Amino acid sequence: MQYSNTYESVVKTQVISGQDQKPLNLGLTDVEGAKAVARRLFDTYDRDRNGQIDNVEVVPMIVDVYKSFNRIFSPARGDIDSFYKVLDRNQDGKITYQDLEDLCIRYLTNQTPTNLRASEAPRQSGLQQTSQTVTSQYRRSQF
Repeated sequence: MQYSNTYESVVKTQVISGQDQKPLNLGLTDVEGAKAVARRLFDTYDRDRNGQIDNVEVVPMIVDVYKSFNRIFSPARGDIDSFYKVLDRNQDGKITYQDLEDLCIRYLTNQTPTNLRASEAPRQSGLQQTSQTVTSQYRRSQF
């Protein structure tokens, strides 16, 4: 599988739904478009189709990111480990489709994915929300 120009192909290619095989007109900044980008990235780099991107498969991803900025880069072990930690959203030691989907939703739509674990997106109690509202109103009244 060829990895070059992956960034361009993700951005420029029409997204195809896996269910009905009809072209979808999705933007990159809506949730469904972000999910489609995640699917395309995952399918491109999960070469062995085992449902996760390992340290070997993440190397072409890093190289392609730099290539999209017209840079030639040969990642060292530390670069690979750092990149892997960024992509492993739930820190379970594996980069799964869910990790890439969460990442794409978060950064392309500026929204918190609805499927995040409670530990990543803690819910505030009503008391905490009320406290924050009162604090916010107090700060505004001081200026």
